[in-house]
Amino acid sequence: MQKSMNTPLRRWTVLVIAALVMMMGYVFWDIVSPLSTTLKATPEEGGMGWTAAEYGFYAGSYSIFNIFLLMLFFGGIILDKCGIRFTGLLATGMMLGGSVINYLAVTVIPCDSYADLSFTLFGLIPSHIKVQVLIAALGFGMFGVGCDITGITVSKIVTKWFTGRELATAMGVQVAMARLGTASAISMSPVIANAYGLSAPILVGATLLLLGFVLFIVYILMDKRIDREQRASVKASEGSDSSESSEYSEYSEHSEDAANKNDDKFTFRDFLTVLRNPGFWLIALLCVAFYSSLRPFLKFATDVLVNNYGMDKETAGWVTSILPYGTIVLTPLFGVLYDRLGRGSLLMLIGCVIVTLCHVCLALPLLEHTWMVMVIMVLYGVSFSLVPSAMWPSVPKIVPLKQLGTAYSIIYYVQNIGLMLVPMLVGNIIDANTDTTGHVDYTLPMVVFALLGIAAIILSLLLMVSDKRHHYGLWERNIQ
Repeated sequence: MQKSMNTPLRRWTVLVIAALVMMMGYVFWDIVSPLSTTLKATPEEGGMGWTAAEYGFYAGSYSIFNIFLLMLFFGGIILDKCGIRFTGLLATGMMLGGSVINYLAVTVIPCDSYADLSFTLFGLIPSHIKVQVLIAALGFGMFGVGCDITGITVSKIVTKWFTGRELATAMGVQVAMARLGTASAISMSPVIANAYGLSAPILVGATLLLLGFVLFIVYILMDKRIDREQRASVKASEGSDSSESSEYSEYSEHSEDAANKNDDKFTFRDFLTVLRNPGFWLIALLCVAFYSSLRPFLKFATDVLVNNYGMDKETAGWVTSILPYGTIVLTPLFGVLYDRLGRGSLLMLIGCVIVTLCHVCLALPLLEHTWMVMVIMVLYGVSFSLVPSAMWPSVPKIVPLKQLGTAYSIIYYVQNIGLMLVPMLVGNIIDANTDTTGHVDYTLPMVVFALLGIAAIILSLLLMVSDKRHHYGLWERNIQ
């Protein structure tokens, strides 16, 4: 009988490589997040004199090209038409290129050079803005295109290798590795910046992205080798009966060559089919509401602790890092829970409720001690584990595999709208609530995050109802 190429060793090796590539992206995504307070300091104080609105524009620029140039749609179509190898190489290369531009912007361009913009996106983008911020945003936007396309590519890799097996567990491991990247960036960036200067963390992030680019090349070489072995195995077993060749049909969905030759290719009709799927839109909107309530909060969390609780910047960075560090263990555990017990829609609902309550607690003057803040960060981490560990493995239950790249690209596109607008909005609110001493009242920004959490709760309830009506299988376990 023909031997299956999808052995446990191979699929978990693929997962480790893909997860490490994604982790490098998340390190760079959040490498500047704990430096927001330092960036607003004057150059004489070791900062760059950025305003909160400029920092909010920079944070939101991650999504600008994805939204206005429809890069995620193109990325999803390229993935479904050209395959994982080409798309992944292109995307990791864009991440690396964007990080280099970002680094050059903060090291070469003086922070006292300004430009006047006619397009301000209804006042969300400062009309009088530093050239340094503009170029850094250009690099961060290019990085954002590469990072999100890498994300949908990695999601498709994991889905193809783990469908019918440990899918939620594998996605949980991948998300946990991404959170390790976030936690490492938030906790270590202030330490590196204090020792070597503000630009040093960005250089470290760019170096890691170079390593991620090399790792994806390793994946391509491994994938091609498996294809060659499979073709040789098929040739050697010619003339065998259909039952003996069934193992190849299992692996053929993982083979790049087989995927590109498959008659069941993605078409524009598939794109319209995705758009007409009500369950898809509920999970897409849930994604944008949940991530918009939490990821932009991480961009400002260190500054919240500095202003509201009087922590120094390094301590605030370490306390904030409790949030992603907690997810490293919890996300795979919740993935195992979903794999073995199901109840995916319930897990998403619980996570949305937790994040909303956490935002409310930080918005109101309820916390008097540092340990209380640390408990809140742990609860944030629980939420940040529950929702992704159930949400991402649920997408393949709603959308067929051949449409999956496009489906993920649309979800990422909708998510990017929130990730662009919310930081810009919050940055302007912060500037409006900053007194003459530089102290910020974070009550209103936290209310914005809490309202997004409430929207996520409503959408998760609607998804639960839709699952019962359309029988997506979100309540069922993944391991068959």
